[in-house]
Amino acid sequence: MEIWDCVHRQNEIEGRKRCGVRAVWCLYGLMAAVMVVASVSAPRMAGAQDSAPTEPPTLESESPVQPQPMPTRRSLGYTETTPSLLEDVLLEKGVITTDDWARIKAEEEQKAARDTAEQGLFANPRWYDRIRLNGYVQLRYSLNDNSTNGDTSLTDSNATNNPQKFYFRRIRMPIAGQVSERLFFYTQMAFEGTGFDTGDTPDIIDAFGDYLLTKDRQFRLRFGLQRVLNSFDTSRSSSQRIELDRHESVQSGAPGERDLGISFFWTSKIAQARYQQLAQYHNGPGDYGNFGVMVYNGQGRNKPELNANKAISARLGHPFELPNGRLFEIGLYGYLNEFVATGTGAINSTAVTRCANARLSNGGCQIKDQRLTGYFWTPPQPWGIFGEYTIGRGPERDDQGILREQSLSGGYLEGNYSWRYSDVGLLTPYVRWGTYYGGNKNSQGADYMTRNAQVGVVWEPDTHWRFVVEYLFKHGATTKNMQYATAQDVFNMSMLRFQAQWFWN
Repeated sequence: MEIWDCVHRQNEIEGRKRCGVRAVWCLYGLMAAVMVVASVSAPRMAGAQDSAPTEPPTLESESPVQPQPMPTRRSLGYTETTPSLLEDVLLEKGVITTDDWARIKAEEEQKAARDTAEQGLFANPRWYDRIRLNGYVQLRYSLNDNSTNGDTSLTDSNATNNPQKFYFRRIRMPIAGQVSERLFFYTQMAFEGTGFDTGDTPDIIDAFGDYLLTKDRQFRLRFGLQRVLNSFDTSRSSSQRIELDRHESVQSGAPGERDLGISFFWTSKIAQARYQQLAQYHNGPGDYGNFGVMVYNGQGRNKPELNANKAISARLGHPFELPNGRLFEIGLYGYLNEFVATGTGAINSTAVTRCANARLSNGGCQIKDQRLTGYFWTPPQPWGIFGEYTIGRGPERDDQGILREQSLSGGYLEGNYSWRYSDVGLLTPYVRWGTYYGGNKNSQGADYMTRNAQVGVVWEPDTHWRFVVEYLFKHGATTKNMQYATAQDVFNMSMLRFQAQWFWN
């Protein structure tokens, strides 16, 4: 693959950006129209009108949940002598199908079990009985084509920095608790950097508390270190998603995915029920509300605030159930920020990256950082598909090594298929393709200009083990060996990675 000249590349990038703008605004209009119709006339799910889901009000699921087979009358324990309820009569009259009857029965039993467990939880005087501890470990091994410029710094830098070595990608141990009817807390530590020569540093990943403003869980506040409302991909837990990386087009908007701030969420009752259904499948982020807004520092996870401005992000989304039972979600994210890049020099210096603006008193380079991201997804039932596209402006290093505000665009599309070959065993192949033209603000605004493709397969022999094999091909600009007043080198790289992941809960 030859390196195209700068003029041709710029024209190509601008063309993609114009197409991206039109695509995202069309997506926004479609989503708004469908949500209006859904709020007026959408059919209510069985069981949703009686009560809200009683799961703890987390916005993410850190422990794996396998898709469960559809229950039957026999599996639920009902016999011919079991008293007939309304749904039994409706089934006998042919008003509802057997699948509808099984789903209603399953939801009734699950609701009764949750209500009993929750009542016991809140009434328990022992604080340690209201707290749970779980976790997971990811062990990886990579083989690449020995490309000296190969770069995956936004996602898995050890794969290229330490090829042909075993390394821990993640060692996580979340502690969470529903300590009262209104208060839930979640804390997650990362231990993967402890003595394993991975280049990581043990730190706090999450530390937040949720306060329910209403007992039906429709309105809630979240305080602390939490996931930024940036994109669908960055909202997903690493323990749940099947791919080895988040995509750079959206990951570049929030490296580390989290920041310190305050959030407000609203989730309708019907959306709560559908998010609970979606949690049974791969890839879902959980309940982040029909509407959410967050105010936060804007420098990234565990990074000090370097200016007086605060970032603000928001999301708008809704999960639907199609007539054939397929679940489908569509949404939009956006944020506004003034990011301060560090490690840059003045415009008249000989630093590798120089700031186009006057630097702050602390030496930082402050540049506007704003994005709009649209997404859609439908879970593997048994096939699934999802994608995102982002547009905006942010810090980017140009061909002369100057960091300035520039436009950005990119996105990805992924398809997958889950084959359940036994009661607990799953096999899921997937394929993803994506592009990104913009900067990485946490690497001195380095130009990313990337195209990549991933093909993988996930084997889950039971609910506590997951094995992944993934092949990655990537073409892009490298963040390695950057020089004064010089454009970044371009590379082609292919890489094969293996991962073993185990859970405890």
